[in-house]
Amino acid sequence: MDQRDKTYSIPEIAFKWQQGTATPEEKAFYEQWYASFNDEELDLRETSYTGFDELEKSLYAKIEIGIKEEKVKPLKSKLFPIWFTSAAAILVFAIGFIAYQSGWFNMLISPEKTKSEILPGTNTAILKLSNGKILQLSNSKPGLKIDSADLEYIDGGGIALDKTSAVTKEMEIKTPNGGTYQVELPDGTKVWLNASSSISLPANFSSNFERRLKLQGEAYFEVAKVNTAVNGIQKRRPFIITVDNKSVEVLGTHFNVRAYNNEPSLKATLLEGSVKVVDGNTAKKIVPGEQATAVNGLININKVDVDDVIAWKNGNFQFTNVGIERIMQDIARWYDVEVVYNGPVTKESFGGAISRNKPLQDVLSSLEETGGVHFKIEGRRVIVMP
Repeated sequence: MDQRDKTYSIPEIAFKWQQGTATPEEKAFYEQWYASFNDEELDLRETSYTGFDELEKSLYAKIEIGIKEEKVKPLKSKLFPIWFTSAAAILVFAIGFIAYQSGWFNMLISPEKTKSEILPGTNTAILKLSNGKILQLSNSKPGLKIDSADLEYIDGGGIALDKTSAVTKEMEIKTPNGGTYQVELPDGTKVWLNASSSISLPANFSSNFERRLKLQGEAYFEVAKVNTAVNGIQKRRPFIITVDNKSVEVLGTHFNVRAYNNEPSLKATLLEGSVKVVDGNTAKKIVPGEQATAVNGLININKVDVDDVIAWKNGNFQFTNVGIERIMQDIARWYDVEVVYNGPVTKESFGGAISRNKPLQDVLSSLEETGGVHFKIEGRRVIVMP
């Protein structure tokens, strides 16, 4: 019997039979083929599978050996599917073994499992000193601590770096796409950097009356209250965050600032105390539960759900009535992927919460459950579709 004349595929039927999904017609074909099996070369290239070149070579060798060993056994036997009693059994075993070793069997049973999962971001950042030296900070440490005379990790671990006078000079701490990091400043202020963000401390940050730093991206601050004597009078040292021509002057302690380069506005959200937001000649104060949005010299103030704003710090994506483009901005940064849109962008608003520790596919699947948006992943590109 010439296998090339048939419309069925023996390897496919073998797998289906093992899984209990073969049809009666397929089983009949297999038994007919089994009954007439000889040592002619099987052509597996007619199957719908790919990557069989090496598989064929191995199978031919195994089948040829098997036929020689099995010549004393009747070829007309109808004992299928009792394995390892015929050349056909050797074929099935060889297919299974080689496919298992190569990963092809897993792809056949569960194609989705073989797709490369895009995993969430991690605890990672770099430290850049004024002399140009760059240090990759440990991702196994909780964060970086900068005091008035030294650099170390928050847990007390040392840093392999010549730190002579490093803290008296300008330095930058920067996270990549898919990274977060905590930093404790010399005054005791705690900063959590979101993905693709950085803070730059000027020289002598500790000794200057005004505690100033530059921000790019997003960070959550818990600012330490520090007083100093000025002409014999105790005054609180100002803490000022600058972003281009905008600034946030801290009058309280807990707040979040979002100011990415590819977003048009600065957003300052207050959890505790009071802050003043300045954009050009305009300045406004906000109170806890408010968010100031500064753009082009205008500052708007709105009540917001602060839990949504700082969800990233607590390891979650959390939104309330937010458009898909805004959500995909955060997803792109955290998973370090490119986002493109195919077709009109949905006007639907989304809400809910999901852990940022899940693989990308899980997050996208949750969004798809709304029925308003669909996704396709190609490498590290996410295609958004209606």
